[in-house]
Amino acid sequence: MTRPTPSPAASPAGPVAPARPRSPLRRLDAGLGRVSMYRLVLAALGVVLAVALVLAATGTLGYPALGIVAVLAVGTLGTLAATWVGGLVTRSRPHVASSLVTGAILALVLLPGTDGRTLAGAAVAGAAAGASKYLLAWRGRHVLNPAAVGLVVVGWTGLATSGWWVGTAALLPAVAVAGGVVAWRTRRVAFVLAYAVPAFVLTAVGYLTLGVAANDALWWALTASPVAFLALFMLTEPLTSPPRRPQRLLVGALVAVLAAAPLFLEWGWLSPELALIVGNAVAFGLGLRRGVRLRLSSATLAGDVLDLHLAPSSPVRALPGQYVEIDVPQAGAAARWDPRGRRRVLSLASDPASGDVRLVTRLSGAEGSEPSPVKRALAALAPGEELRVTSVGGDFLLPSGPVALVGAGIGVTPFLAHLDGLVRGSGAAPGGASGVRHGHDGELAAARDVVLVHGVRTRADVLELPGSAGDALPAGVRLVLVVPPGTAGGVAGGTAASASGGTAGGPDGVGLDGRWEVLEGAVTDAAVLGRAVPDLGARTVLVSGSPASVDALRTAARSLGAARVRTDTFLGY
Repeated sequence: MTRPTPSPAASPAGPVAPARPRSPLRRLDAGLGRVSMYRLVLAALGVVLAVALVLAATGTLGYPALGIVAVLAVGTLGTLAATWVGGLVTRSRPHVASSLVTGAILALVLLPGTDGRTLAGAAVAGAAAGASKYLLAWRGRHVLNPAAVGLVVVGWTGLATSGWWVGTAALLPAVAVAGGVVAWRTRRVAFVLAYAVPAFVLTAVGYLTLGVAANDALWWALTASPVAFLALFMLTEPLTSPPRRPQRLLVGALVAVLAAAPLFLEWGWLSPELALIVGNAVAFGLGLRRGVRLRLSSATLAGDVLDLHLAPSSPVRALPGQYVEIDVPQAGAAARWDPRGRRRVLSLASDPASGDVRLVTRLSGAEGSEPSPVKRALAALAPGEELRVTSVGGDFLLPSGPVALVGAGIGVTPFLAHLDGLVRGSGAAPGGASGVRHGHDGELAAARDVVLVHGVRTRADVLELPGSAGDALPAGVRLVLVVPPGTAGGVAGGTAASASGGTAGGPDGVGLDGRWEVLEGAVTDAAVLGRAVPDLGARTVLVSGSPASVDALRTAARSLGAARVRTDTFLGY
């Protein structure tokens, strides 16, 4: 999931163990976290298009460069025009980056050309794609991949041909590298493979049944098919993806089988884009089926940590440990110049079943740095103002059995949702096993063996726990707060300025929830972590925070014998 990446100087986890050299993947995560998902996809598509134009201009690619540019321009304009009209009718603000992505995808699939029929088909494909965001939507949420809709419309009407010309050997390296970066950024690699592997195998087998030689069948399945491009750039579209990993694996395999079916059943009408649409429909049934707006109830600012409580317009179909992507229109025109756009992905810090949606974020990524336009807009929200949920996802759920939850700074937010679920008796493990039961009076009766470890630098980093400070914790739950050496007294007190100008917490020396056990040291230090959770090696360990803190905490947990470590890395600001 994507969330803030503090610099080492601003690490919210307190003092850290001696730093190790940053791995290439950590550097990649840090760089990708500075760019919004849509802009990253647009840049990746731009790389593929640029390579295609160079190859076309040099005669390596058998398509005219001018034809590629013409279809790109007309298809994009058609998409922008339709979304602009849809925005006027629905009184909503179109998402320009999304339309540009759609136009680029259409240009890489529709056969290039400059003749009137080809350009008319591109215009209709773009218009159909843009209109689908409003016409094929359910309660404010579009259901199908817009580019796939546009391709199906022009294919069935005969206005244009979905040639999938991007599926060529010459473009495969560009598609694989650029698309691979997108898949890594979205943590959708397994989703991509769930489609690509069976699609490749089935396509190759289909060619073999048609009498193609084995070497040619394998080569054509890899280099002369839409498998790679569809997997990396279309299947993973966030708004039409299932929210859970098992669901994504199921949908990926389904789309692969449908896309390869014409090779075996002579179903010429079943195109790759139609197979994707069927997968989108299944994903829609599994995920958020309505547009949800979040109305601000209260906001508290402690240091540069912003804690928001919002009331949803309708129930949020999510589980503790999942995240939401929110659209922040209050960021206004300033967000256009922010490479991360006006959307942010934030972990839920409360159990969605409670009816209260709690979101926590750090305003700045490094000490002394200025907040982004989106973060400034969030900090300036007034009670009653609304944000929009654009997607829900994530698999960082509470597993069954003994668990250690280790969070650095605001990396603790998904664990607060887990804790809220346990307090309410709805903290579920995968497969529906909650690990809790209720007595005849409805109160929580069974224990969960859960230890939450939260590493902080200051009092402002200590987030409010679910329930009241005087409430007893669920049986079997321990809370350990790790603070810098010599600061236990200071962290236990302090004040937090609220967004409305008042204060949260008590005067100096008062205010820390008494349910915390306070331990001094560095949470990333294996010795300190071992003191906090002596039996860590026998537990499933969930780790959350910035890339640097997650890497250090995972290493510490492994050194203590933990064999099952799951991570949730916060990227971007």
